[in-house]
Amino acid sequence: MAAARFLILIACLLCSAVASAGVLPLAAPAWAELDARQHEVLAPLEADWDGMTPVSRRKWLGICDRYDRLSADEQARIQVRMRDWARLNPDERSRARMQYRAMQKLPPDRRSNLHAEWERYQNLPPEGRRPEAVTPAPRRPGAALQGQVDIFQ
Repeated sequence: MAAARFLILIACLLCSAVASAGVLPLAAPAWAELDARQHEVLAPLEADWDGMTPVSRRKWLGICDRYDRLSADEQARIQVRMRDWARLNPDERSRARMQYRAMQKLPPDRRSNLHAEWERYQNLPPEGRRPEAVTPAPRRPGAALQGQVDIFQ
């Protein structure tokens, strides 16, 4: 009986060790604790880094870990997006997050239509880029649009 309890205890300890091995620590490094390569890749985020949540820092560190395996085009796109994000003020970031959440809630066909409209808008000459230049998709009569954000403003 004692041997069975001992085996159960050992099994529980092994299971808990294996389960905890895959868990990331709650704390994420401060900017000063990052290595030179991380500083280089994440440079656009330097001013905001220490104010980010640990979850956000870990997300960016994960992107940094995969960065060297990305194509040059993907690396350039990530750098542009980080710079663009870093330039936004807190209200603009909040709005961008709300718009992202609203886009994620849309059905896939509507989302792809918006992507096509955005591409068409981006290809317009600068003088043609007005909010009225984008034709909104027809809506069902009586459809509620609660919580959605106009992504073209």
